[in-house]
Amino acid sequence: MNGRFSRLEVETAPVAEAMDRLEPVQVGNSIRTSQTDMQAAEDAYRNGRFEQALQMYTKALGKNQSLVPAWVGQVQMLVELREYAEARLWSDKALEVFRNHGDLLAAKARACLRQGDTAAAMECSDASLQSPGNSPLRWEARGEVLLPKNAARARDCFDKAIADPGADWFDRVIIARVYLFHGRGVLAMEMAQAAVGLKAGHGYCWYVLGSAQELVGWADQAATSYRRALDLSPKLTQSKDALRVISSRSVSQRLWRRIGGMFNR
Repeated sequence: MNGRFSRLEVETAPVAEAMDRLEPVQVGNSIRTSQTDMQAAEDAYRNGRFEQALQMYTKALGKNQSLVPAWVGQVQMLVELREYAEARLWSDKALEVFRNHGDLLAAKARACLRQGDTAAAMECSDASLQSPGNSPLRWEARGEVLLPKNAARARDCFDKAIADPGADWFDRVIIARVYLFHGRGVLAMEMAQAAVGLKAGHGYCWYVLGSAQELVGWADQAATSYRRALDLSPKLTQSKDALRVISSRSVSQRLWRRIGGMFNR
């Protein structure tokens, strides 16, 4: 099998056997466990570092294959990296072990939708909501599945996601990014502003807000948000790149105005 999927070196083993692989790993002077890898993955995800998060979820699974959140994280990161076919393959691989798990089905639904398979996306989302338990992810996935054809029903699902007891500011960021992906700038901006209201000291919130502002054509406000993101998170390369694009576009627009003025004299 070609691509990234073939390089994710985790074999599906029986869960009982996987539970025996909980030995901590010595790294320099520190000891890394599956839980410390999971924490690193979540931190990377919440800062928009999807490639790094993917690597850390893989490491966590290498130590403990029974960690369903790590399997879900793998699929989520592949979706964020726009590797939808491999996200779908990875979810199928996980579902062989954890059959009918609601969060895995929700993650697969997102991969199917973005791959253009709306029927499979709806089927997975239906199964996800019918599975035992609940989570913001299941409603976020449902909202995304519905969004292309029914924004109002999608919004109801997103509202259910953020009302879930397990939801926090980052779920608003996730929903804002869903809106951004589907070109709904105003709705993305509203959700990103809600995230900033809850976590104003987190740079990635401001970056997502800037992305929404830029999408609706508010370049000046977007630049301000990107700068705020960099003030809070100096290593946030996405903000640096976005500011560079806005600056380049502004120079080009000024140049064209000058050229137009020359011909109008």
